[in-house]
Amino acid sequence: MTMNRRIFGSNLFPAVAVIALLALGGTGTAVAGNGADDFVRSIGQQAINSLTGKELSDDQRQAGFRAILKRNFELPLVARFTLGRFWRQASEPQRKEFVGLFEDYLVQIYAALFRDYNGESFTVGKVREINKSDVAVKSAVTLNDGQKIEIYWRVRGKDDPKIIDVIVEGVSMVITQRDEFSSIMNQSGGKLDGLLTALRKKTGKTPAL
Repeated sequence: MTMNRRIFGSNLFPAVAVIALLALGGTGTAVAGNGADDFVRSIGQQAINSLTGKELSDDQRQAGFRAILKRNFELPLVARFTLGRFWRQASEPQRKEFVGLFEDYLVQIYAALFRDYNGESFTVGKVREINKSDVAVKSAVTLNDGQKIEIYWRVRGKDDPKIIDVIVEGVSMVITQRDEFSSIMNQSGGKLDGLLTALRKKTGKTPAL
């Protein structure tokens, strides 16, 4: 079984990203690029400061994670990409509702995982330019069982940098999410309404008026 299959099959994929965010706040080596490495590392420090306390309730942890997500990730762009061609077919009210549901969905998936951080080691490596807008920050997480996982953070912008994707062992989290959403919509006759209904159920939201 390949590393990618182990990651996805065991629900380790989202957990690895959370571990990386947390470990970024600790010690690690950094090779200076355009400041994107420091930006990514600062997100980890925010996570450690606001999400790891054992006294936090689920609501408090979700609120803290939402703040980090909105401040450091380009959520509208990521949401649009995860819809692919379905974005162009969506009405403006559908797009607005989807972006909100997508945010709620990510918060529910990731926030709870911060309770289980166990001090896994993390290193930050080189920053590589992808194009005029984006760079990739290389990093690696070593789990407590010795398994080493390579992670790239795709960062857009210099003055106001935002993360637009996380690539774990060569697999894009954004593309993976897009494939999952496409599958749901295809099962609903290619209709965005099918995905919106599924996300409402997952997040406990009522239909937008």
